[in-house]
Amino acid sequence: MSLKAFFEQRWRALLVCSALQFGVLVGAPMRPEEIRELMHRMNQPKLAHVLPDKSDEGGDGPVRE
Repeated sequence: MSLKAFFEQRWRALLVCSALQFGVLVGAPMRPEEIRELMHRMNQPKLAHVLPDKSDEGGDGPVRE
């Protein structure tokens, strides 16, 4: 994991926890199950969409005469 990704993950967790704390201060109800589910979703690995390389296309390729 790169240093940038580490700090982005920490910043995101701090932001979510701050939002939850703000909700507590203003009196917004949130069940512990909802908090656990939210924290679990944040820890799930993210899927990245990767474009295929030109050499991975397969097929006939360029025509040679």
